[in-house]
Amino acid sequence: MATRPSFSQASEGRSVLALLRVLVVVGGIFSIIAALAYSGYVGYTDLEPAEIELQEQELVVDETGRRVDYGRSWLARRGGLWVLHLEGSPEDMGDAHGRLAGRLFRAIDDRVRGTLDGRYHGWIESWAELMLLRWDYRGADAALPHRTRTELSALAAALPEDEDSELEPYHRLFLYQCFFDLTQRLQDVVVEGSMFAVTPRATNSGVEAGNLVIGRTLSVDFGPDFEPDRVVAFHYPDGKYPFVSVGWAGLVGVVTGINARGVFVAANPARTDDASEANSVPLPLVLRQVLEEADTLEQAVTILEEAELRTAGIVLIGDGVQRKAVILEASARAERDEARVLRGDDEQAIWATDHMIREVFEADAHNDRIRRTTSSGYRFERLTELLKAPGTFEPEDAVSILRDRRGLDNAELGLGNRNALENLHTTQSVVVDATSMVLWVAEGPSNLGRYRAFDLRHLLARQGSRPAALADFGADRLLYSEEYRDYGEALEGIDYARELLGLGRPEEALAAAQVSLALAPDIGELHRLLGDIERELEHPDEAKVHYRRYLELVPGRQRDQERVKGIIDELGG
Repeated sequence: MATRPSFSQASEGRSVLALLRVLVVVGGIFSIIAALAYSGYVGYTDLEPAEIELQEQELVVDETGRRVDYGRSWLARRGGLWVLHLEGSPEDMGDAHGRLAGRLFRAIDDRVRGTLDGRYHGWIESWAELMLLRWDYRGADAALPHRTRTELSALAAALPEDEDSELEPYHRLFLYQCFFDLTQRLQDVVVEGSMFAVTPRATNSGVEAGNLVIGRTLSVDFGPDFEPDRVVAFHYPDGKYPFVSVGWAGLVGVVTGINARGVFVAANPARTDDASEANSVPLPLVLRQVLEEADTLEQAVTILEEAELRTAGIVLIGDGVQRKAVILEASARAERDEARVLRGDDEQAIWATDHMIREVFEADAHNDRIRRTTSSGYRFERLTELLKAPGTFEPEDAVSILRDRRGLDNAELGLGNRNALENLHTTQSVVVDATSMVLWVAEGPSNLGRYRAFDLRHLLARQGSRPAALADFGADRLLYSEEYRDYGEALEGIDYARELLGLGRPEEALAAAQVSLALAPDIGELHRLLGDIERELEHPDEAKVHYRRYLELVPGRQRDQERVKGIIDELGG
């Protein structure tokens, strides 16, 4: 005979059900509160674009497929370069930039996202970093000039939708203009630059002989298998000076450029102990203001000295008409009298890498770390050797320096060595005769390809009915050498060896990596991989040798270096 549950058992069952209902209700309430809080946080930290009205134009493709027109603007491929012509109001220029160069920007955007995904371990860490980034940059566009905010908004509206992004297009594009300070959050040094200017010498009669010649390289490390498309962007803003900027798609600011008045600017990243200034403008956008407004070097310096900068930077400023150049070392410090220091106004040759050298920055811990632990100090000393007695200096001399692959005292460094001026990782390379108004831009890869000439007197100042016939600088002979083919094969071998190691086949991975080692023995990532392989094979002594060589060959990657140092300690030091 079946027994009925007792009253106490039934009561207990109802209590459990009631408790579960309460927990479900409470959980639902907390979920709603969390969702509302998250939505409120996102709304509070979002950067909102300006309201704009766009007049959409027709995209017209020429019969060769190498040029696309959009209203008064156009994009064309010239050898290994993209030439972007933007003209009109801020709305017109931003809209045309997005319509014409959207594909080029998407390639960069995808690579940046992939790099960050690989850096953070798991979605929780990635999400937490994004939330912190949102908070740190809340309201960060408030200091932008109206024209700049309008152009960015138009560019954001014109770009194709990206459903995978956690940030709205305008928000994301603004952060791209802040890439100098954003990369500092990574600890590693992923943006590096070298730049120099040689001014004419006065003759016995007091006449200055020669032109102002400038050389400049910038490296943004997106990984060994990716080099962003090089964009030479000619800007013709209504009511402002025309200028040309060498960069990449999506960059509204300027990292390298010259205007129709012969005023040149280029910026290298720098790090100081000073905190970022919240209500301030990213350095590339300040450099754009310089090119749009400055007639002379003195005016350019004044704009930079008075600017509210978000982070530190080193700026080379040249004036082709006056045939002189200076370097401004600037931090974001509020006391700008001490934070903006000029050097080089009485020297024939000036140069800079990624650390500051004036006395006010000598005690700065971050600046000192960049000088000591990255390639910046070594490259600066190499430039000192090459420029200590420049004599008569021509643009071809600048090309030779930018392609220099030797170390101090002309020591052999090996291909791909990060300490070399030409380390085969360059994103842009430029030579300028600022007096004759001629610009040469390297087509790549790195500094090895042809430097294509642009007649700026015609293109910016509109002098002459057609561009002058200018000579390009030919490709480096290394580009067609067996040594360079060996280097490329070594990079492919590294990828294959890494794949084999991931498949649990360390013996085969070692053989593949040793082939790469024989082909190109000075690639830092190869030695790290060899260390990993030898450690997997339980060969600690061999692993330590390769890990130490990695530390020598890849300066500045602090996060990775700390990991490798920790592995060496685990293996017995």
